[in-house]
Amino acid sequence: MNFCDFHVHLENGPYTLDWVRRFLEAGEKRGVVEIGFSEHGHRFKEAVGLLASDGFRGRWAKQEATESIEEYIKVVEKAKSEGLPVKLGIELDYVPEHEDEIKKFAKSYPFDYVLGAVHWLGDFGFDHTALIHEWDKKDVDDIYVEYFDTLLAAVKSGIFDAIAHPDVIKVFGHRARQDMGEYYDALAKAVKEVDICVEVNTAGFRKPVGELYPSEALMKCFKKYEVPIMLDSDAHVPEDVGRDFDKALCFVKAFGYESLCYFDKRIRKIVHITD
Repeated sequence: MNFCDFHVHLENGPYTLDWVRRFLEAGEKRGVVEIGFSEHGHRFKEAVGLLASDGFRGRWAKQEATESIEEYIKVVEKAKSEGLPVKLGIELDYVPEHEDEIKKFAKSYPFDYVLGAVHWLGDFGFDHTALIHEWDKKDVDDIYVEYFDTLLAAVKSGIFDAIAHPDVIKVFGHRARQDMGEYYDALAKAVKEVDICVEVNTAGFRKPVGELYPSEALMKCFKKYEVPIMLDSDAHVPEDVGRDFDKALCFVKAFGYESLCYFDKRIRKIVHITD
C-alpha cells in the first residue's frame, strides 16, 4: 500500500528544496507518497523558553536553539507551492511547568499537525546518549511512573494532535520491574477521550531497545479503546523514511487495525489499510 510518513526531521541538512526532495525520493522507494516534516521545537530560537530550566535542560536548550522557525516554515510552504506532497508539522516536548507557553506556541504557526512527546523528566533527558550514565543512579520503576504520568498530562493538555513514540522511555532497554498495565490503560483511555491519536514508530528498531514503539502490551491497550494510530519512521536522514514500515504494518494488522490517520490543517484524515 501507499504510506504517509509524518514524523520526519530535516535537522541534519539545510532548509532547502533540494534537501526536502531527497527525503521524498528516498521515501518513494518504500511506497511513501507524502511526508510530514516535524522538526523538534528545541531547534528554534522562538521556542527556547519552552524547555527553560535552571539546570542541564535549560543550558542544553539554549545551545540547541540555533535556527529560525520562519526559515523552516518557508521551505516547507515553498515545497507545497511547487506541488510536492509535504505537510508542515512540529514535534514539541511537553514540560508541565511550561504548558501555557507550549500551547501558545503550537497555535502561533500554520502547522498541519503537532506531535507531542516527552523526552525530559525535569533535567533528566532520559534518551540522551550523553546522559545514559544517569540511569545507573535512578530507580527504573520510579522513572517509568514519572514518564507515564507526564505523558498522561501531555495528552490531557489538549495541545497535541498525536503522541509520538509513546513508550520511548525504553529506548536504552531499561524495563520497569513492576506491572505497568494500570498506567498503559489510563494513557490509552485518556487518548481516546481527548480524541487524538498515537504513532507506531519504527525508530525503536534503530535504537538499543531494538523494537517498535509501542510495545505489544501498550498496543493492546490502544486497541482496547480503539485509539487511532499513525505509522511513522522518525527519520532524521533520507534513507530512514518509511524504514521498517512493512514490519510495522504487520504489527498493527495483527491487532486488528484497519486504518491509519494523518493530518491536514490540524484536521485528522483516515486512510484505510490495504493489502
